Amino acid sequence: MKRKGKPSRSKQVKKSLPQRKAKLQKKAPQPPQPVERTEEELVDLTSRVYKLVVERGRDGVLQSEIWKELGLTSRDGSRLAIRLERRGLIGRVKVLEEGRWTYKLTPLRFPTDMTSIEKAPCIVCQYESKCSIDGEISPYVCPWIGPWVIEEARLTQTKVAEASAVAAR
Repeated sequence: MKRKGKPSRSKQVKKSLPQRKAKLQKKAPQPPQPVERTEEELVDLTSRVYKLVVERGRDGVLQSEIWKELGLTSRDGSRLAIRLERRGLIGRVKVLEEGRWTYKLTPLRFPTDMTSIEKAPCIVCQYESKCSIDGEISPYVCPWIGPWVIEEARLTQTKVAEASAVAAR
């Protein structure tokens, strides 16, 4: 027997299910979509990550600290770190930090300090045009290059010691 008037409860539910789903879909936050970066942006970010790792010195820095500082997602940050690692610029070592696995990034190469090159005696040497490895005038017998190399090595050691002292604080 069919009743006239109100539809049965099962029919009410069937009608309202699509409506409920539509409401839920409207309310549910959408996950953030990955941001596509141009090659220029990637190069800029890569150099910024490398610069920060170099600034932290030989002790290294946790990759999560770098991502927070640059406002990157861990996905983007990991890709940039892998890119630098493949180029041989940084090392990545897996470490357990506060109960979580992360990577410590350390520089493998440091950028050349232009001040040392500017002080090179070869730049102003009057014999530079005649200088060659197997010639009479060569870097092996140069009276100016030896003291310059020793001074640069001493300055480098001083800088490393100062950086270590600052990092220890």
